[in-house]
Amino acid sequence: MKLTSFLLIFLLGGHSIHGAAAGNRQGILPVDERWSLADSPMLIEDHLLIPEGVTVIVEPGVEIRVNPRAVITVQGRFIAVGSSRQPVRIHAHQSGRWGAVSYESRGSGWLEHCVLDRGSYGAGDRIGVVNAYQCVAPVVIDSCTFTNWPEEFNAKAVQGFHSTSLVVRNCYFGPGANEAVHGVNCPALVEFNTFDRRYDYRDAVDIGYTQNPGPVIRYNVFWGSDDDAIDLDRCDAWVEGNWVIDCRRGNNDPIGISGDNLSRPVIVNNVIVGCESGIGFKNGADITVINNTIIGCGRGIWLHQNPTHATVINTLIWGGEDQESIRLEPGSTIDVRYSLIQGDPVYPGEGNLNGDPRFADPLAGDYRLSADSPAIDAGWGGPEIPEVDYLRQPRFDAPGVANTGKGTPNWVDIGAFEFQPAPSAVPDWLTQ
Repeated sequence: MKLTSFLLIFLLGGHSIHGAAAGNRQGILPVDERWSLADSPMLIEDHLLIPEGVTVIVEPGVEIRVNPRAVITVQGRFIAVGSSRQPVRIHAHQSGRWGAVSYESRGSGWLEHCVLDRGSYGAGDRIGVVNAYQCVAPVVIDSCTFTNWPEEFNAKAVQGFHSTSLVVRNCYFGPGANEAVHGVNCPALVEFNTFDRRYDYRDAVDIGYTQNPGPVIRYNVFWGSDDDAIDLDRCDAWVEGNWVIDCRRGNNDPIGISGDNLSRPVIVNNVIVGCESGIGFKNGADITVINNTIIGCGRGIWLHQNPTHATVINTLIWGGEDQESIRLEPGSTIDVRYSLIQGDPVYPGEGNLNGDPRFADPLAGDYRLSADSPAIDAGWGGPEIPEVDYLRQPRFDAPGVANTGKGTPNWVDIGAFEFQPAPSAVPDWLTQ
């Protein structure tokens, strides 16, 4: 059974949901309801509470109009599953902005193929268009579109606060001067999303104070920011397979992947292009950087503001003549091994190189390796190395099988891309 089907069955819990009478909703909803196209549009006149034990299911194509500042608070279950052709639309009624959908305590739900426009006026720690506030049950946001949330520092599209199970997957976050996904003590799974450009002092994904376990941020596309694409403060994150470009032009040292304050992330198989700094951490962070490709950044890796340490393995840093491949502020330290680092002489460390990596087509943004690249079979193949690359192609030859025509299976390539004799398909999340 697919995870999606399992979670939906779990959320429904065997309920038989009866149709709702068309009209307006506010106050405390006393019984289970199903909102269908026959009921659309549904108007949320004022704050609506779905209490524990009550379930609301919204069918494809339903339009939900919400009066200014009105909040749908979910302590029971709120499940809105549209389709690509018939999304569920949640937006402000007439002018102004509506409040939020806030899952709280034992509240759970699933939002899929929903378009959420012109929220949110959340308050306190409920500052997202969709909030998971102190939730102990699953909240899943899948294939949703977020547009036009406020250009205010505390306004977010999705906010997770002290919640145990938040999934944000396959979503599109429109451009604006506001953060998209924000978390505090929330080990969220953030994957396969597209983040349009952020302006002003705003990150795309900002998750902090989330350790053991930390969040998983993987296979997302970030189309630039005046600040950071991914910001991790006191966070033990797994950051894998993200495409990050054009974090620059802001006044706050824009960084592709950044962090602060004792963060312990593992950063694997990411491609970071044209940022003011590719990876930048500070104030006691201790980061692990494995098989990343960092191209054309003013600073490839930047460790600053109080002693910070990085372990860098199988990573490729390349760019123009004015690029500073690695910058260490006083007190910070770095261990670089089996990496190709632009600069003369070769950067200190076992197995490091500094020759032209010979990308397949860098002018077209293709940073895969050509057959004559010195990065092929020049990386370390120890147990920490991921089994697949950025394109999710295998890094290691099967024992005794020369499936790539390369050398010993204990060696891998430097950078995010493992050389493949045949062209590899562009990953789906770059073309959506």
